[in-house]
Amino acid sequence: MRIRLFALTLALAALVSGQAVHAQTQGSVANATFTANVADGAPVDFRQQFTNGTPVVYYYGELLDLAGQTVKMRWSLEGKSMQETSVAVTHARQPSWSMMKMQPQWTGNWTVEVLNGEGKVIDRRNFAYNPPL
Repeated sequence: MRIRLFALTLALAALVSGQAVHAQTQGSVANATFTANVADGAPVDFRQQFTNGTPVVYYYGELLDLAGQTVKMRWSLEGKSMQETSVAVTHARQPSWSMMKMQPQWTGNWTVEVLNGEGKVIDRRNFAYNPPL
């Protein structure tokens, strides 16, 4: 009887500790895009290229399975970190966006990375910011 109770206690402890370990999911991002603006909580267009006369660029995405975490959106130009914003996620599916006020001289290839609460990159997107042709 004691052995069974001990085995049951160990199994229960393993189950509870396993739930604690997996409580924070990796999460993901759906419908990610770059846009010239966000209106009524949605992107106004879907772009991968902007001219250097564009004053603001937005990264938009729906954060999935990240409730309770703080997500970071890291903007980089040619590998150099330019800005990092934090978003507190409160819903299982949460539309979210980050904006970057651009400067005409910041031409080149841009990257936005979305990092979950553990600091793992769960989305990475690129766009070009160039003079008009």
